[in-house]
Amino acid sequence: MPSPFTNPIRSLSGRLALAVASAVAIALLLLTGLSTWREVERYAAAKREALRMTAQILAASAAQATAQGDEAAALSTLRAIAHGQALVYASVERADGEILAEQGIGLRLSDDIDLDRGSVSPLDLMTTRTLRVSVPILENARPIGRVVLVSDNRDLAERITEVGLTAVLAGLLALALGLAVSMGLQRSVTRPLAALARTMDGVRLGHDYSRRAEAGSGEVGALAESFNDLLRAVNERDRAIARYNAGLEEEIRLRTHDLIEAKQSADEANAAKSVFLATMSHEIRTPMNGMLVMAELLASADLPPRQRRYARVIARSGQSLLAIINDILDFAKVEAGRLEVERIPLSPRDVADTVVTLFAERAASAGLDLAAQIDADVPRTLLGDPVRLGQVLGNFVSNALKFTAAGHVLVRMAMEREASGPVLRIAVSDTGIGIPQDRLAGIFTAFTQADQSIARRFGGTGLGLSIAERLIAAMGGRVGVESRLGEGSTFWARIPVEGAESTEPMVRRAPAVPAAIRFGALGAATRAALSADLQAAGFCPVPSGNGHWILEASELRAGGRRPEGTGRVVALVPIGDDSGPGLIGAGLADAVLRRPLAQAEWRPLLAALAEGTPFAVEEPEANESPVALPSFADARVLLADDSAVNREVAAEALGRFGVRDIVCVEDGQAAVEAAAASRFDLVLMDGSMPRLDGFGAAAAIRAREARDGAERVPIVALTAHVVGDGAESWQSAGMDGLLAKPFTLAQLGALLARHLPAAIGDAPVEVVPPPMPETSEVMLLDEPTIANLEELGDRDFLERILRLYVAQAPQALLALDDALAQDDAPAAARAAHGLKSMSANIGAAQVKDRAGAIERAARDGNLASLADGASGLDDLLARTMSALHLRLGLRAESGPDETARGQGALERC
Repeated sequence: MPSPFTNPIRSLSGRLALAVASAVAIALLLLTGLSTWREVERYAAAKREALRMTAQILAASAAQATAQGDEAAALSTLRAIAHGQALVYASVERADGEILAEQGIGLRLSDDIDLDRGSVSPLDLMTTRTLRVSVPILENARPIGRVVLVSDNRDLAERITEVGLTAVLAGLLALALGLAVSMGLQRSVTRPLAALARTMDGVRLGHDYSRRAEAGSGEVGALAESFNDLLRAVNERDRAIARYNAGLEEEIRLRTHDLIEAKQSADEANAAKSVFLATMSHEIRTPMNGMLVMAELLASADLPPRQRRYARVIARSGQSLLAIINDILDFAKVEAGRLEVERIPLSPRDVADTVVTLFAERAASAGLDLAAQIDADVPRTLLGDPVRLGQVLGNFVSNALKFTAAGHVLVRMAMEREASGPVLRIAVSDTGIGIPQDRLAGIFTAFTQADQSIARRFGGTGLGLSIAERLIAAMGGRVGVESRLGEGSTFWARIPVEGAESTEPMVRRAPAVPAAIRFGALGAATRAALSADLQAAGFCPVPSGNGHWILEASELRAGGRRPEGTGRVVALVPIGDDSGPGLIGAGLADAVLRRPLAQAEWRPLLAALAEGTPFAVEEPEANESPVALPSFADARVLLADDSAVNREVAAEALGRFGVRDIVCVEDGQAAVEAAAASRFDLVLMDGSMPRLDGFGAAAAIRAREARDGAERVPIVALTAHVVGDGAESWQSAGMDGLLAKPFTLAQLGALLARHLPAAIGDAPVEVVPPPMPETSEVMLLDEPTIANLEELGDRDFLERILRLYVAQAPQALLALDDALAQDDAPAAARAAHGLKSMSANIGAAQVKDRAGAIERAARDGNLASLADGASGLDDLLARTMSALHLRLGLRAESGPDETARGQGALERC
């Protein structure tokens, strides 16, 4: 391969010579042009001045002849003066332009340049042959004619030629000097470069890195020195490689040791994460156990259709919450960023109904109007994940309610078309505080909020919108936000529509049905949703006159009569308000519609209104009758759980299956002793208990059965541990299954049917509807939890569970005080956790919150704030227990025998 430096001298010298010659030539051309231009300008100025002076002399001499009209005198003057100066023409003209006398060529050129114009282009001077000037002839300062002179410019070419010759001579001299300089550069630059090139070729061809280039001066010397440094670096690298190869085995051993340590650290971090997730799972799922069981029992009771729908919404929302919690906990088992969504048929209208119903009470308590508007072209069903879509929509609505102090929140679903195909646009608009424009770009970033003060004012971590963005992205869609500070925000999501079923049938107003419809004092969101559907059906909202009416039930009750001149009247009642039938019975309204609007109720009512047919009367559906649960009346069950409230919930759920022979114990050791002392058909064992946990107790029972040859009793783990070691320990402990908290009646029934002999099964047990609770506004208590307890059991059950709480809550508080006195953070966390758990299950809201805060501080090791957190907790507990007795209508005193019975380690549930 030829070297790129084969003939560097010829190449570089030729380039230098060409560069110098080119520079000189360009400079010569520029200099010649500029000099010529300036010379022509000077020539024009001098010519103008000479011709004007001659013309002024002629004008003065011919003034008298011009005034007298003496042509001979004027011509004589011209002949005497206008001679030389390269004049080709001269004339004397009267004031009217008539020529009095003229001298020279008789034909005037049309392209004479008039020097009287002032500035004359040098280019014009070089392209013409004659120049012209004129001056006026004055008599007593009065113009009586003019003198015109025309001269040629033959001498201009001579002057330009002279300038060009001068420039050429100067250029030749500069070229000679430039070439001389380039020759000197060649000797000082190219020769060292040639030597450097030869050295580089030698290194390249012979791989001899010991050679060195000759060092010189200047830049070329610096280049040679840099090349020598490179060769020295290569030599040093070769020596380092040789040394490294000599100790490679030791290096590999050290690196392997470091890798093992790093892997151990990563395993320890993963183990810590698993322990944290397992603990979080237990803490979340334990209170949900009572909530979901109570909701399912309520939904299966013999309730009016509307109340049954409310109960089903609670149960369905609880299941959605549980599914979301499970997905969050499963996140520890998969790679980061891996997110799976289902593709099953879902109804967008059902998703919207569930979300607005779920947030109805929250919106009402905040004085906000919440409604959903579903366009008619939205498909009946499409493929997607209903839980994930409901989670995203719920997050948007929750966010809107959180940051809206007054006004409304409107959910809207509409179809749009993009280049990739049809998409469903879900938007949630509010009239809240809005978001600054500079914060919009990062609003979907995890742990980001519009302002750092947001978390202090409204709470939250800023994680919900980030989760929503990832969920929509997993569905193949995208999210966005539009907002104006102080006016509100609109969060939207667009998801592709696949597997869409036909849209809902269009509702059209019959010709005989009046089109006018009037609204009462409705919220803006509700009015917008109603107006859109009514106008699509052919109705026309009007501000006055006769027509149908849609107004709040409170307006009807306040007026005490139907609006005058009305057609049909539809009353809107808040969810949970049972005054609707009374309005219909009193003739004030023809139909009742709950608010927030549920499409399942609104669409049939709109169809009846448009067609003029009678409104549907709510009748219990045949398949909505109370479900008969299987009975296991002869079964004997051992229930082990350290929480008295959890024991009561599980015992009541077992009672729905006819199980009455239930023995309850508080720890694993007591469970082992009870299993040894008596025979049971089934053991339900909590995982986390004092003295001996449920897994150790199960292993002990299995060991005793193997030692004594006893019959194997089914043992099922009843625990909130679904991740971590607790989720797998039941198998190694010899248990027969796992029932995760919170469980449903269906899951419990399937478990009983699987583990209890068929002969134990008995006739189905009819679910007896419990009495409807009365509402209470005691701020110390959580009314929904107390209402669920009333639905679950009778008065004896309420007395028993309250008696247990009254007995055990002070003990937990005493244990907490002892732990705080000894600065024992783990013991304080355990005591606070127990108080929190039992308070959550009985509805003691403030005690639960205070105990939860103490537990978190204790687990964080923040002992300084524990004393302040526990201050006044005993007084709060006393007031809570008094409020519970008052709310449940029970006696506030409990005898010593009852207290002792509530504290027993082994009891009949």
